[in-house]
Amino acid sequence: MNRLFIIVLIFAAWIFLLTPEGFSQDNGNIWTVETEGTGLITNNDLASARNNAINDALRNAVEQAVATLIPLQTLDKRSQAIRDGIYAKSDQYIHDYKISSERQVQKVYAVNVRSAVFIDSIRDDLQTLGLLKVEKNIVPATEVAVTVKGLTSCADYIRVKELLKTKVKGVRNVYQRDIAWGTARLGLDFQGTVQSFSDELTKTGHFSLIIGLIDQNYFEVTFLK
Repeated sequence: MNRLFIIVLIFAAWIFLLTPEGFSQDNGNIWTVETEGTGLITNNDLASARNNAINDALRNAVEQAVATLIPLQTLDKRSQAIRDGIYAKSDQYIHDYKISSERQVQKVYAVNVRSAVFIDSIRDDLQTLGLLKVEKNIVPATEVAVTVKGLTSCADYIRVKELLKTKVKGVRNVYQRDIAWGTARLGLDFQGTVQSFSDELTKTGHFSLIIGLIDQNYFEVTFLK
């Protein structure tokens, strides 16, 4: 196995490890949540306990999503309305899920689950219940694909993501699509038009535009250190 291939593997492993856990946005509509769920084992019925633990984890995922959308005081005051209107149908907000780990601790079965949650559906239902104000005059988010070249280290990759999040006005979220030696392919949600994204990107002074396909929402840039 040659040296370059080993370096690529190490670099890719670092990027994988640096992917955030807990709560992340995959796109404008689906958010990924890491939660734990538990189920009591009765009559040695592990299957039922496991199923209850999974359902508990999925409900916890929806609860976390709700907590990011409305203030804590609203959660406290309208807890019954939220339980009846949102939590009672938690399964409807789950796009997909994957069990990260599971274990039995005495009479309790526990699972850690990574869930993909329909955040827009939760937001709409909270608005219908009168628990969340309807936002007006909001510019729709645009999905943009960006290929960044010129990366030579994990630090470069981290720096690029941070710059896109903090220096490019209008960027709501940045997420990884693919990583290779010297190149990262990213997706992001931008609040505005693709042309305005192009303008904001070049304003930072950290990226040199190679290709800008406005009609295809695609950009290829070189990272300037």
